[in-house]
Amino acid sequence: MTGILSINASAPGVNRALNSAVKEAGIAMERLASGKKINSAADDAAGFSIAETMTSQIKGLNRAVQNINDAISLVTTAQATTKEITDIVQRIRELTVQSLNELNTQSDKEFLQLEIDALVAQIDKIATQSSFNGQNYHGNTMYSIQTGINDGDQLHFHTNYVSSSFLGNALATVQSASTITDSLSSVTVNSGNWDDNSNKFAVNDFILFSTFDPPHSETGTQGYQIVNVVDNEDSSQTLTINGQLEDQASIFAGNNILAFVVAEFEFPEGGGFNLISNGGSKSLANLDITNSDKTSGALASIDAALRSLNTGAVRLGVTENRLQFSVSNLLGTGLATEAARSRIQDTDFAVESARLAKSMVLKQSTTAMLSQSNAQSELVLSLIKD
Repeated sequence: MTGILSINASAPGVNRALNSAVKEAGIAMERLASGKKINSAADDAAGFSIAETMTSQIKGLNRAVQNINDAISLVTTAQATTKEITDIVQRIRELTVQSLNELNTQSDKEFLQLEIDALVAQIDKIATQSSFNGQNYHGNTMYSIQTGINDGDQLHFHTNYVSSSFLGNALATVQSASTITDSLSSVTVNSGNWDDNSNKFAVNDFILFSTFDPPHSETGTQGYQIVNVVDNEDSSQTLTINGQLEDQASIFAGNNILAFVVAEFEFPEGGGFNLISNGGSKSLANLDITNSDKTSGALASIDAALRSLNTGAVRLGVTENRLQFSVSNLLGTGLATEAARSRIQDTDFAVESARLAKSMVLKQSTTAMLSQSNAQSELVLSLIKD
């Protein structure tokens, strides 16, 4: 047996083993306490970077889901007010049909007109006072919703514009436009809202142009008088208007260009002219069942208004369905991303518990061995003493 007093040869190795066991126990306890196996970039640089990127994606997806849910709330609210306005227009049509009965006296028609005027006023009241988060959605109709985590991940949609001066009027999509002379232009328009050639554009209508090119919409301020109308075989119309369209460059540079009537010129036999405002004679705002000269086109105007409202309601319904599918897709993507991040970042409790138990046993055993190593010097002293 060899006994050396100057150095303890086994102590450094045992001490390294003890430090390693202590470190392993610390790592296991940190992972078990935090629930993450990557608590800093030092644990796994690549894994840390991937997990942080996934965290950004998950938070963005969750925020996008909330954005879309807000949009769904807006759309369902707009559908409710559109339904109410449609019911009002249906009542106006019922009263108009009643007024066309020749058994009604002029006094009867005036009473019917009184109710119609009140209903038209209610349409405008609903349209102007309906708001979502302070925004009038039947007046300012363009919305862009962030539906993803990157730039450009947006959904653009329109709520339906509502005004008694707009409902019932001629409205169509511009198919082409060109300049004829310095004072005249030609515009070809068509619309699925026309029925049996009713409520198309007519000579002396005063029109404006708008673009609904997402994400921006714009309405021109320059109006044009229609001086000639040609009904084409494909149901479209070619309008000759006074003036040139150069000042509408920003509008005609976009897509989804619309033409619509805002007023109407009237030329009495005695000379001069009158301007029928609020959309002209075809709009609900100027519906007059007491005047037999104006009653003939009343039902056509009301039916055009109903078609416009129904089209708006259908588009809102389609938009809501699209938003619902977007939410479902984002939720599925978010769950899959969270699962992927978990596999990279989260602690495997079974593995770490076993690791902690092993390191605790090693700590105890290496501590005991270090104690035995230190006891060797006492053995040498005992030999000298004896």
